[in-house]
Amino acid sequence: MTIHLLGIRHHGVGSARRVQERLTEIQPDLILVEGPPELTEILHWTAHKDLQPPVAVLAYDAEEPQKAVFYPFVEYSPEWVAVQYAHQHAVTVRMTDMPLLHSLAKEEAPKIDSLQKEESPEREISPLHTLAELAGYETYHDWWEERFEQDPRIGDSAAYFEAVQLTMETARAASTHPTPEQDAIREAFMRQHIREAQKEGFTNIAVVCGAWHVPALTDLKTTKKEDTPLVKGLPKAKVRLTWIPWTNTRMSWWSGYGAGIHSPGWYEHRWYQPEDRGEQWLTRVARLFRRQKMDVSTAHIIEAFRLADSLATLRNLPRPGLNELNEATQSVMCMGDGILMRLVEKELIVAHRMGQVPDELPKLPIQTDFETIAKKLRLEIREETKFLELDLRKDLDLSRSIFLHRLRVLDVPWGSLTGISGKGTFKEGWQLRWSPEAILQLIEKAIWGNRIEDAATQYLLDQTQRSTSITELAQKLEAAIPAELFGVLDGLIHKISELATVSADMQELMMALQPLVTVSRYGSVRKTDLSTLMQVVEGLLTRICIGLPTACYGLDDENARRMLGLIRQVDESVRLLERESLVQAWRDTLWILATKEHLPALITGGSTRLLFDSKVLEEELMTQRFERALSKGNEPSESAAWLEGFLSGSGLILLYDPALWKLLYTWVAELAGETFMELLPVLRRTFATFEVAERRKLGEKAKQPPVTLETAVQTSWAEGEFNWERAEASLSPMKALLGLN
Repeated sequence: MTIHLLGIRHHGVGSARRVQERLTEIQPDLILVEGPPELTEILHWTAHKDLQPPVAVLAYDAEEPQKAVFYPFVEYSPEWVAVQYAHQHAVTVRMTDMPLLHSLAKEEAPKIDSLQKEESPEREISPLHTLAELAGYETYHDWWEERFEQDPRIGDSAAYFEAVQLTMETARAASTHPTPEQDAIREAFMRQHIREAQKEGFTNIAVVCGAWHVPALTDLKTTKKEDTPLVKGLPKAKVRLTWIPWTNTRMSWWSGYGAGIHSPGWYEHRWYQPEDRGEQWLTRVARLFRRQKMDVSTAHIIEAFRLADSLATLRNLPRPGLNELNEATQSVMCMGDGILMRLVEKELIVAHRMGQVPDELPKLPIQTDFETIAKKLRLEIREETKFLELDLRKDLDLSRSIFLHRLRVLDVPWGSLTGISGKGTFKEGWQLRWSPEAILQLIEKAIWGNRIEDAATQYLLDQTQRSTSITELAQKLEAAIPAELFGVLDGLIHKISELATVSADMQELMMALQPLVTVSRYGSVRKTDLSTLMQVVEGLLTRICIGLPTACYGLDDENARRMLGLIRQVDESVRLLERESLVQAWRDTLWILATKEHLPALITGGSTRLLFDSKVLEEELMTQRFERALSKGNEPSESAAWLEGFLSGSGLILLYDPALWKLLYTWVAELAGETFMELLPVLRRTFATFEVAERRKLGEKAKQPPVTLETAVQTSWAEGEFNWERAEASLSPMKALLGLN
């Protein structure tokens, strides 16, 4: 009875090739591959012609789908190679590890939100890091990659796995840290599975597992008694499994095997071109640059290869690795420009690639509905970012918009709205980018319905019943209209009206107005009757107009600034409504805010500016209020706050109104030095909101004392600069243009 322990690095190209060689040599009657045993029941799908890597097993808790874990596979994964060998040679293959029914039941079970980009995903293995440092490497990963994955000098596959086992035995023996409890349980299950296989009569067993676990699997007899308590009494969960498409970029995420890779495109190249010393890789790089209209010749490729080969020799490497090839590419082809290497990283080192799974793979009804609709609407599910411009007057684009909005309601991260040039509500811009996590969100929402529309409706109804925030409900209404979830509209509008009637929170009422007004603009495009909603908007605005002046009393600087932002937001919403009665009521409220005593100066100044921009406040009266706000009788801090409210966001008025500029210039010039320094942060904050061009022009204008237009003209005449002949010559064409001839 023989047990062959094949220690590998997950997704290691060299490990995969060695596993392939060793399995051919030993011809096992059973292959045990590291992974939860539940995966065994779906391994037969790996023989299907339409299951094309990169793919992953998605395992999740049926009752809490957010408790999930991914097990990704690519062609060069040693686990994938072992499973494919088993299929091709009719060998029994099973997974061996801690069952998911236990690991997902633990309180600290991984959640989809906790998945992260790998920086250093594996446990800190001090002895191995020490070995790497002694060999001259900064990290254990680089050392393993070059000395085990790429180095052909170890010999045959048997010698290779012996070297791996010896290295790990030495490292574990030298480790001063006890084995983590989770690892101890996992290794106990692995040993138990090997014992069970022996009892079943298998005599030539190959175990493909992470190299670190190999020493723990050599002793099956003395550890039997210790393993029993470790595998008993563990919590249990109801587990569901499915195959999903994976992507190269997601290969750098870690979950499941706990090991990601940063260069899947490079690994794929090495898997299919094992003899390449860099010539073919550099040729691919050159072709990429040529497609970008860059001048790259054959000589560039030759010189880059020579440099990479020389670097490998200097570093005592058997052949150039990715680091050497990248350095040579940057030096020779990019002329030292590191920015161009980002293109190489994106297109070749990572390489956009997305796997696929068979259509007949068992799926939840909501997944099937999603795929059917996406196919019908010709929305391609792919990893690369795609920008989509929709014209809602067209049936296909309108259907696409409805579908994407329903996915947003379900929190499925596929499409996000983007800004789009042009006016009107019939245009929508979307940015689409598929991620495997979206499937998990679909699965999580399956409890609400078997179809996308049903699930979105029920999910939104549930959220409506739970919510007590007017703003939150208004946002949900804003999401429901373009998604055409008409079954929830009446309930949402009724609850918003109900809460608005009793709410005393003025800021919440103001925040809720904008999404409600935005929704009202969809009426003509979406063919939706929103008359009831307009009644709610009118009632909401009426309450705001009545209560806003009182709500502004006694606000500190921070809350006054927040309130002014909401006032501007309401003003913008009222402009969109284009209803004279509502506009007039709001302007009356702004007048109160601009003229009432003892209100925060910031709000008074901001309200004055809104009235002026609306052409309610005449220029002469506005100048008087500006002069009064900056008069010497006011506290400088109050004047600065009024000025901040009036000018915040746009300084054009100072460029085109000489009178206001002169008032501001004089006020600043007459400030005492100490007072000026105290007010400088406020002034700086105010002017920082201007456009760069505005600030530059104001800076140039401030270099000269202010003058009025009349004074400037008189000065020009006095200095004899006025050219009467040129002025007289312009009279004839001016009369012709004005029709005065």
